[in-house]
Formats: sequence, structure tokens, C-alpha cells
Amino acid sequence: MGVISSNYPGTTVEFDEGVVTRNGRTVSVHDLPGTYGLSGNSDDERVVLRDLAEGDNDAVILVADATNLVSSLVLCFEALELGIPTVIALTKMDEARKRNTIDVDALSDILGVPVIPVSSKTSEGVDALADAVCEGRMRASGFKVEYSPEIEKAIIAMEDGLPDNIRFSRRGTAIKILENSTQFNSMIGDDLRHTAGLMRKIYKEGQGEQMGVTIASDRYAEAESIAADVVHERDTKPSLADRVSDVMITPITGIPILAVVCLAILTIIVYVGSFLDGIVSSVYETVVGTALIDLGGDSDFWTAVLTGIDGSIQAILSLVIPYIMVFYIVLGVLEDSGYLTRAVVLLDRTMHHFGLHGGSFIPIIVGLGCNVPAIMAVRTVQSRREKIILSSMIVMAVPCSAQMAIIMGATGHYSGVLYAFGILLMLVCLAVLTGVVMNKFLKYEPSSLAMELPDLQMPSVKNVLFKTWQRIKDFFYIAFPLLVVGSIVVEILLTFNLLRVIVDPLSFITVDMLGLPAVCIIAFIVGILRKEMALGMLQILAGGVALEAFLTPDQFVVFGVVMAVYMPCVATLITMWREIGWKETVAVSVLSIVVAILLGTATNLLLQAF
Repeated sequence: MGVISSNYPGTTVEFDEGVVTRNGRTVSVHDLPGTYGLSGNSDDERVVLRDLAEGDNDAVILVADATNLVSSLVLCFEALELGIPTVIALTKMDEARKRNTIDVDALSDILGVPVIPVSSKTSEGVDALADAVCEGRMRASGFKVEYSPEIEKAIIAMEDGLPDNIRFSRRGTAIKILENSTQFNSMIGDDLRHTAGLMRKIYKEGQGEQMGVTIASDRYAEAESIAADVVHERDTKPSLADRVSDVMITPITGIPILAVVCLAILTIIVYVGSFLDGIVSSVYETVVGTALIDLGGDSDFWTAVLTGIDGSIQAILSLVIPYIMVFYIVLGVLEDSGYLTRAVVLLDRTMHHFGLHGGSFIPIIVGLGCNVPAIMAVRTVQSRREKIILSSMIVMAVPCSAQMAIIMGATGHYSGVLYAFGILLMLVCLAVLTGVVMNKFLKYEPSSLAMELPDLQMPSVKNVLFKTWQRIKDFFYIAFPLLVVGSIVVEILLTFNLLRVIVDPLSFITVDMLGLPAVCIIAFIVGILRKEMALGMLQILAGGVALEAFLTPDQFVVFGVVMAVYMPCVATLITMWREIGWKETVAVSVLSIVVAILLGTATNLLLQAF
């Protein structure tokens, strides 16, 4: 419960842990991140190998996709080679049966470990899998891939030189070292590393390709051979979903579809959000009105406190329900339908212009909801260079749902939808410029895209609503208390005229450069805590005056531009610090502030001129 399940990688990069008691036995289960290999040369693989090597694990459950058996078998081979007691959960059997039949018993006999057919959608086989685990039926396998003769000779030679205290099987460890796995190379001494490097060099000179490439090719050939023996395809025509999927990933048709989807997302956020905002505001005004503020009586202090609470309630309701909730519902539908991964494949070539691959589109889309999980999802890209480029693009040019609410709910509402779309177009240009410039100046590191395409399907209403609640509950549990405290403090400072100490020294930015009221600096500062607090604080700073009377339409445009670009919130800063390092985090943050002020100033000057 509480773990979000989606059709793309990146949501469970770090493992989750649970405890199951069954038939008198208690089993601790680690849910490791999804990965396509066990070489330890990417973050997700390092997390998996660290747990397998350092954890006190009795066995491994390998989750293999019955609809994509060849790729799953390649990962199974790597795990079986390491000599870990294993059981294979052959999942998505309900989907696989629509296309073919799989001889599960034959597959189990070939691999030498139990293979349990399961379906998480229908719960088929889940009890059988739990029984197999709790009864200790997992076992190490004698199965091995037969590699080319030259590689088999190298494996045997490498096995002879391995120390006795290695965690995994000698053959599996030798293969990983020959694949040049960083994590396995750290298990051996300098002499053996030098020998392995010499073997790889000699092999490349003699065969004309990297040893690791040949090993991977041999695994795929073995997987295809086994799949041909155990999978018997039904004589069926491509389904409607298959034909639609092809249309979505073919550029000539897929790009217009993607454009329509993006336009639909924005249209829904603008119009549905505005409609719900009107309803929520009307209901609050009718039910509560000024009753809460009136409780303060003649006391300036208590009136300020209650005004802060009242303004906070209105601010969080006018953000979360109309705009943030609507966005997350749309995102949940796109995830569960399987469309997002098709957009990734479609955009792979385009993302190469920024030094990224198509998988980078997922963190960008997630960033439209919240930058924190977007930055966490950045670790699924393979190189540090890509992490820095993608993190910079997300922070400066991908508006989170709170920023989107400001752009659409404030600028769009008070200045006009065209100005709101103008800000979004500016962000697209900024993202392109950021990616192109950083791609040019950062040292190139090659990487590739590997992603399965889940079947297109009708989204589950229950699942979409559950994920939406999981994503927006923090706004109520974390943002609301912070906003209440901040609003009360600001109201007290306003009531007793104490804000000038902060406002006056920075007025050269807000007034002279941006053309905004001097007190707007408070909204910008508070927005560093959480972006959704900025608009709420602006309402507090208006001092009971309607926002359209506090700022002009032009000022709403400038405010939207600055809020769309400037410094990430504290939670995003902390996440970036952990993912890409403190120097890069500080550099990106400072750059975002400078760019935001410059763009805001340029917007102010253009609006004054025209």
C-alpha cells in the first residue's frame, strides 16, 4: 500500500521492504528497482547488486514478462549465473494467453528453477508464488549459457584466479569481470583486473568487437532458442490496440497525436481548473465568508492570525482541487493507458539533440506534477552528464503543478490565456536552449534506451484515483501547515508594519527591474519552501484586496514568468543535492534565479514598450 505502480521505470529506484507471514513462516521481501541487466554500470543496477551482495538474502524472485519472454530470459540468465537460489514469477500471463501458449513446465526444466505463472491483475498464481517462497522451494540452478569457445576459455582462466571469499558463483563472477562490470571489478585485486583487461583487449583485436557485446549476443541467441521451444503462438491477427500502438510510435502520425495530447492536457487544466476554482471559491464564500476573520474581534493580533488562516485555506483549496488534482488525474490516465511509454519511443531521436534519449521524457512529464519525483527519476538515465542536463532542464523549464496553477490560474485568469500559453512557449524555448548549450559544452558519454511497451488498455478508475490521492496528500499534510504558519507570520508583519526590513533592500529587483509591488519579494521567498505557497502568499499580501486590484494584467504576466523559472523549492534542492552533488545543485539554482530575473525584466520592458 502506498507504492505507486506505473507503466514506466523510475518510480521505485530505491527498494521497498515488506514482511509476509504465511503458513507459520515470516518472510522479509525487498522490492528492488526494475532493471534490464546486472552489470552494475547504472544506478538501478548498482542498487540491485548492492542488495544482493550485502543483504542477507536467502533467495531471489525474478519477475519475467510472459509477453516479452526473450528480454526477461536474458536477465534471468545473468541472475542464474550468479548462483543465487531463485524462483521465477512469469507475470502478465493473462495478456500472454491472448497471443500464445507457454509450456511453463518445460521452461522450468530447462532453467532448473521453479517457474510460477502469475497475473497481478487477476491474482492468478500469487498464492502459489507465496507458497514456493515460504516453503523454501527456490534453488540455485545448474543452467548455463554456452558462450563462444574463446569466451569460455577466458571464463575458465578467470575462475582459476578468483579469491575464495567471493559472494557469488565463480563462473558468474568471472563473466561479470570479463564484461567489465565496475562493481565486480572492485571485488578482485589489481593483477586480476589487469589480466581481465588484457583478455578483453586481445579478444577485440582478434574478433573485431567488444567481449561484452559477444556475451550479450550469446545470451540473446540462447533466450530466443528457448522461447522458440516453449512459446507457441496462436494464429491471430493484430488487435485494434496493436494497430493503434503502431500509429502512436510512427513519427508521421505519432507526432500530431502527441501534439493533440499535450494541447488536451493544457486545455483540461485551464478550463476544468478554472471551472472548479469558481465552484470552490463560491462554496467557500457562501459557507464561510468572513466568519473566520470576524472571530478576531477588535484585536489586531488575533485578526491577523485568523486572516492568515482564512487566506491559507482559500489558497490551498484554489490550487490543489482545481489544478493540481486535475493534472494528476490526467497523468494517471496517461500512465495506466500505456501511452506515456509510446511517447518516449517517439521522442527518442529528438531527445538526442539535447544529449539525452527518449527515456528522459518520462522525468520531464513527471516534473509537470512535481519536480521531486522527476529528479528522483533522473537516476534511471545512465550517465552523469545526462543527469546534469536533465536536472537543469527540469528545474528551469518544466513547471510543476503548483507553477502550472500560477501560470494558468493567475496569469491565464487575470491576463488572458494567450499570455499563459506564451509563458509555456517561453519555457519550451528555454528547455531547448538549456539542452542544446549543455550538450555542446559537457563531455559526451554514450548511453542507450531500453524500454518495454506495455499493452494499451483502459485505465482503472480506482487505480487512477488512488495514485492521485497518494500524490496530492502531501499538499494537505505538508504544504498546508507551512502555508498557515507563513501566512500568519506575514499577516502579523503586515499588521504591525514590520515587512519593510525585508522588502525595501530588495525593491530594486521587484520594483525597478520587474515592475511589481515591492512586497512581492515575500511571495518569491516563500515560494522557495513550496511553490504552491507563492500564489497563496500573494493573496495574503494583497491584504484583503482582490488580486486583480493588487496587480495589473501586465504584472501578472511578469509574476508568472519569474515563478515559472526561478529557484527550485527546498524539497527539490535536497533531492538534487543527493542525485547530482551540491556544486551542481548550487550552480543550477543560482542560474535559475538569474535567468528568472532577466526574463522577468525583459518581459516587463516589452509589455511597457508595447
